[in-house]
Amino acid sequence: MMMYETERRHLVGVIEDLRTWELLNPAGGAVSMRLPDGNILMSSTRLAFDRWQVSLRDFIVLTPDGAIVERTGGLGASGTPVHLDLYRMLPRAGALVHTHAPYTLAFASLGIPVPSVTNRADTFGEIPCLHADDRAVKAAFLARPVPLDLPEGTVQRPEVAAVNLLEYRPQLEEVIASRASELERHGLAFTLYRHGAFTIGRHVEETVDLMLRLEETARTALLQAQLTGGVVYPNRLYGPERQTYVGATNVTPVSSYLTGRDSI
Repeated sequence: MMMYETERRHLVGVIEDLRTWELLNPAGGAVSMRLPDGNILMSSTRLAFDRWQVSLRDFIVLTPDGAIVERTGGLGASGTPVHLDLYRMLPRAGALVHTHAPYTLAFASLGIPVPSVTNRADTFGEIPCLHADDRAVKAAFLARPVPLDLPEGTVQRPEVAAVNLLEYRPQLEEVIASRASELERHGLAFTLYRHGAFTIGRHVEETVDLMLRLEETARTALLQAQLTGGVVYPNRLYGPERQTYVGATNVTPVSSYLTGRDSI
């Protein structure tokens, strides 16, 4: 008999919904939740290759440090260290959703934070894009490996883990962990450069809703840019950038969302 069967059924339904809403695809992704005893229930890595045809066995149970409690399917995906870090850094985090949803990925591919252009996305606060030159980091690691503390329950791809542990972990500490108190009021979201999106909530339903909101605001921002010739208005009528017509000069171009590290 499998452990945590009720929670497994819960995540099966969540994954089926995310697939129906075209947020999960065979490119990857992961869904996890913190269990009442502190362990982590996480979708296994093979699910994306299996087109997210999910069963109760397609999960792995990990300790907060990533040791295997129960393995009934594959190992945790290569992004498992990010999930474990976020649960450690954010005591109120109850669930995480990671997807390669298409509209959010468009912003991540450019290293641009996702702007809040709908009232449903205002609950996030900032939606930053964390950056790493993953190709360079992987190449450097393969040429000269360094010791890494890889969780037992994750796919053993050390060059990928090097990106997560050496590059993204410090940014998560600085950018996301510093906002832990916000989880008392609302969820959080961020993207990884050229990779995908994460939402963090207090429970599974909230976290899924956050991913829908995130993709919705990304899609709407891109549609705005089509209508305005590249301009995105976070709050056109009532914000600081208020204008009465699209041709105004005091507007927010898409390129202004780039960080100092990247430019178009």
